[in-house]
Amino acid sequence: MKKLSKIALFGILVQCAGLIYGIVNKAEDIIIMCLIFMFVSCLPLFDKKK
Repeated sequence: MKKLSKIALFGILVQCAGLIYGIVNKAEDIIIMCLIFMFVSCLPLFDKKK
């Protein structure tokens, strides 16, 4: 697994924790930010460059 993929997976994990925090505290702005950053963090996982 490439270093960029490991960093992306760590970022997704942190964003999931933030998403749970936002859902528990009913903070819509945190939920939206987490979803946006999760989408951006997923992009390196689907990059097919060698």
